[in-house]
Amino acid sequence: MAFAVTVCFATSSYAQSLNSSYFLEGSFTRHEINPAFAPERDYFTLPALGGYYFGAQSTVGASDFIFDSKSYPGKLTTFMSRDVDRQSFLGSLPSDSRVNSAFSVDVLSFGFRTRGGYAFLGLKIRGGETVSIPKEMFEFMKSGLSTGTYSVSDAVVSAISYADLEFGESRRFGDNLTLGAKIHMLAGIAYGDVKINSLQARLDGEQWRVRLDAESNVGLNGLTFQQKSDGTVDVENPDYKFNGLSGWGLAFDLGAEYDMSDIVDGLRLSASVTDLGFLRWGKGHRYTNNPEKEFLFDGFHDVEDDQDLEDQCDQLSEDFQALADFYDKGEDALSAGPAATVRFGAEYALPGIQWLSAGELITLRTGLWHSFESRTSVNMAPARWFDASLNVAFSTFGTTMGWMLDFHPRGFNFFIGSDGLRIKLSKDRIPMEATSADVQFGVRFPIGMPKNI
Repeated sequence: MAFAVTVCFATSSYAQSLNSSYFLEGSFTRHEINPAFAPERDYFTLPALGGYYFGAQSTVGASDFIFDSKSYPGKLTTFMSRDVDRQSFLGSLPSDSRVNSAFSVDVLSFGFRTRGGYAFLGLKIRGGETVSIPKEMFEFMKSGLSTGTYSVSDAVVSAISYADLEFGESRRFGDNLTLGAKIHMLAGIAYGDVKINSLQARLDGEQWRVRLDAESNVGLNGLTFQQKSDGTVDVENPDYKFNGLSGWGLAFDLGAEYDMSDIVDGLRLSASVTDLGFLRWGKGHRYTNNPEKEFLFDGFHDVEDDQDLEDQCDQLSEDFQALADFYDKGEDALSAGPAATVRFGAEYALPGIQWLSAGELITLRTGLWHSFESRTSVNMAPARWFDASLNVAFSTFGTTMGWMLDFHPRGFNFFIGSDGLRIKLSKDRIPMEATSADVQFGVRFPIGMPKNI
């Protein structure tokens, strides 16, 4: 079950391109966050080289759920161990344990001048995972068979992957205004979620009486589950046979930049909205339990510290499966896709030092886990073939330092950067604390000499 995996390994990002590239004029990727920004030259990419983005953001880390065993020194155990104090464990958790991850792979892309503008064409594979589990769920899990009643609502685990074919154009109007737009044709690969809308539990002797309103939605063409004798779904034994893509959708990017030099020399203002659209899973399946049925539940079991961590997580998975029995409600069209992002930027080139500028970028992200970010940057282009940015961001996820290096001599472009690397890893490479980390890198091949569009 997705909940058990999340509890045992709470790792995760949010965006799929770097804000650190926003003010770098030599960048061949910043049009991904504002389509008005045309690169200085034509370019193309090759498969497996064009660009990769990976990121993670969370309000919790593995150290909130995984502990050193007191009974068996040298072994790790989960929060369900008897040795882990309930109050200490719960006291360290936020009101919602949230995890967000995202990735993007540039399969192939091109950029080239058109008559009066600049055109973009590209294909990417994108995806991510979102998790939000309220503290009340962990209170119930850790309660054993203690006296009390528990109420849980709005717990969600979801994952998505899709192909993104984009094309668009940036065009200048007059001497000051540049507008850009893109259309994204989205092809769904897979989608899945598990939602607990509400859970009510009260102790009755040695068992819990539970009412549960839960559902699961799956968008994966060719995936089927066998039914048990009682009519519920056997989630342990899925069958899958590829039967084409699972969904389709459209999204749009819109962007603008205005040169304010007529009023304030060196000042440019810009704005964009990206991923504004939908992704519809036409052959999705919906699974629900019976929310009117009250049933008895033995509770979550304490784990034994002498078990391996993987076995302890398997125990959690079994407990979750005992908590919820799902019935197949048949095919149901689902709507789930990328969340829109809005940006506002202002850049000021320092008088007499044209290669140095200061920038301020405000970012608003929508979706299940919406966020706000204010990023202040110092941007440098000391040579025609090199741009760099150093910046600091204040956001929903805390304070992070970002940076970007972009090398673009004739015929070759290499870029690497991060909007923040606030992450502490264990010796097993597991994030131990709340995380805000991402990285983007790749190689592109410019063509010709720099020219204005």
